[in-house]
Amino acid sequence: MEATLERITAVRGGFAFRSDLLDHGWNDREIRAALRGGLIERLRHGTYAPKDQVSVMTPEDRHRLVARSVLHRLGDEYVLSHHSAAMFATSASFDIDLDTVHVTHRNKRNSRREAGVVFHVNAVDDQDVVIRDGIAVTAPLRAALESASISSTESGLVLVNGVLNAGGFTREEYQELAESEADWPGSRRARLVGRLADEGCESPGESRSMYLFWREGIPRPETQAEIVMSDGLVAGRSDFRWRKCRHVGEFDGMFKYGILNRGDDPAQVLVDEKLREDRIRSSGYGVTRWTWSDLAPSRRARTAARIKSDLDRSRRILVSLDGDLPARNFTG
Repeated sequence: MEATLERITAVRGGFAFRSDLLDHGWNDREIRAALRGGLIERLRHGTYAPKDQVSVMTPEDRHRLVARSVLHRLGDEYVLSHHSAAMFATSASFDIDLDTVHVTHRNKRNSRREAGVVFHVNAVDDQDVVIRDGIAVTAPLRAALESASISSTESGLVLVNGVLNAGGFTREEYQELAESEADWPGSRRARLVGRLADEGCESPGESRSMYLFWREGIPRPETQAEIVMSDGLVAGRSDFRWRKCRHVGEFDGMFKYGILNRGDDPAQVLVDEKLREDRIRSSGYGVTRWTWSDLAPSRRARTAARIKSDLDRSRRILVSLDGDLPARNFTG
């Protein structure tokens, strides 16, 4: 039974429909037993996948798998769109509904929602569709704008920056499309996301940090800035730099991407991070660090107050080392 399951799901791309299992000799009693025994997991009604494969998937991986199964059932008249299409361009997400699959009909059918699937009405031209992993999805630029239009500003920023960072389009292209689709529901929020977007944000935590800066009135920093020592050697690369204040910001240090890289020695990572921070400080910069918990809404104001205080301190003590450079803002 297990070998048969692997063959079936391999053909579909990781999942199997109830009809597939029945065609290969299973019956409903065996399907129920496989569910109870942990051999398979139900992705949605009538759709299954090997439990051992699904259990190690990220929420984004699982969403892509479910989305593939939904589109397979719907056929060629539909394409994946919004979050579901964007997840084929990036795995960066925060606080979006990955339990719901978004599709758009190529010829503008009526919108509706059913059984974990949202059907959208915007007509999709062939030029707006690309093939990813063998299935039709809206192109990264359109998918990012679609997603930002139905997300919160913070969630939309995480996703748009993720696709930007993956090279799916430029910030200017996103802003141009957002202006041209001003009649879309949610377009005002999508345009705001375009003003906040920065391809230098390399993780959801860094994008959420950028959202915090905007919301709490902290000047817009440079991203991924190299700090050069007096001897010309690079002391390190900072997540954020406020040149006017001679100050850098670091999101989450060794946990920059949410988890340590597999095989990393946590103790050595701590030592390396401390040495890097020492080099940056010796180059005449102040340093502020924050973590995931500091970005929570309940702590956001306190985190911003700490960053502002540190910026002010560095400006008073260290700014003479670099002159008075203009602050950036979030309007450009």
